[in-house]
Amino acid sequence: MTSNDNQKKPFYWGVATSAFQIEGHIENDMTDWEEQGRFRQDGKNPQYEEAIDHWHHWREDFKLLTRLNVNAYRFSVEWSRIQPENNRFDDTALAVYRDMLIELKKKQITPFLTLHHFTHPLWFHQKCPWHKEESVDTFLAYVEKVARFAAPFVDWFLTFNEPLVWALAAYGAAKFPPGEKDFEKMMLALFHILKSHRDAYHLIKKINPKAKIGMAKNFILFRPLSKSNPLDKSLTRFLRFFYNRMIIDAFQQNRLQVRFPFLLKFDRHIDLNNLIDFWGINYYYRLHVHFKFSLRLPFDLKFIDQSGEGFSDIGWENHSKGLFKTAKWLAKTGKPILITENGIATDNDLKRVEFLENHLHVIKKIQKKGIDLRGYFYWSFLDNYEWLEGNSARFGLIEVDYQNKLKRIEKPSAVFYRNYIAWQND
Repeated sequence: MTSNDNQKKPFYWGVATSAFQIEGHIENDMTDWEEQGRFRQDGKNPQYEEAIDHWHHWREDFKLLTRLNVNAYRFSVEWSRIQPENNRFDDTALAVYRDMLIELKKKQITPFLTLHHFTHPLWFHQKCPWHKEESVDTFLAYVEKVARFAAPFVDWFLTFNEPLVWALAAYGAAKFPPGEKDFEKMMLALFHILKSHRDAYHLIKKINPKAKIGMAKNFILFRPLSKSNPLDKSLTRFLRFFYNRMIIDAFQQNRLQVRFPFLLKFDRHIDLNNLIDFWGINYYYRLHVHFKFSLRLPFDLKFIDQSGEGFSDIGWENHSKGLFKTAKWLAKTGKPILITENGIATDNDLKRVEFLENHLHVIKKIQKKGIDLRGYFYWSFLDNYEWLEGNSARFGLIEVDYQNKLKRIEKPSAVFYRNYIAWQND
């Protein structure tokens, strides 16, 4: 596909959020996890409380969204609001989300709706955890409810956000609920999530034949710490496959499989038949891989600033060239691509502007290469509750003043992004 072909399609300039991270006033598996003190093992002791209270300030926030000049907004609905009990859906919550979609339509901002962004209703893990088959039908009932109310307003759906990241956190590191360290269950959970995507794809298309349905997948650029160390290089190849390629291959080969000596072996047929309309790239950083003698985890992952772009406040290496390499590789699938998340946690907004400049330069490079890139979404629209980091990691273009009634303040990076979009649209 040539760059001229790409120019005939609308390019989506947007920002992204997730419901749980901004809405507040939610009771789900994550708030229950926090109440149990399970986050405190990381020393940050995040407190969710009202997050940034977007649930009561969304109209005000949408005015700020308009000021950014964006023509697209990626956000999620909170499953625990919509289905607080296994056999009950909350029409009041659905009505609020419907009002949000109506308002976006008035503002001519295209919604990209994420159905699952890490969180679950309180009852989910007890009744039908993802490592069990019945999780698929349970998720589908929720999807049908959302797809029917969203049908008049939404043509772009993301079934799952970073399913492997969630599975690793929930069943690998046990830092997210249900908090089990079991690699077999982790792969079963991922297997059922992919089946859920397939079935949700068919269901949404039946309700809205115009819908485009994809998935947001996190990608990391892995490099061996020592290019002369064969063990570093071998582990790097494995991580590139497991983290970046395994799910993509499952869609193309109808098989979810992985093998790592002594730790992990999984191989199952799954009828995915490449049922995905686009791939979302969530890209943040590069990692260097180093072998260590340990049967429990035989490698270290290190952030090293070799690109000269520095680190975020939470220690991630900024490496914009990795975004180009990821997009170039993913383009081989033949599917359109969207950058569904890309951002930096920093209190220094000049660093955020620099981060944006570097990555938006890469966007231009991707477009010039003729890759079918349909959009770019900065993460995130507003400062938010950043999981294990709580409120300490500031990703937003819009500042939230936690000490002053959650006042919203436009950062210089928001002005930069707004002006950049206006320049692109001239």
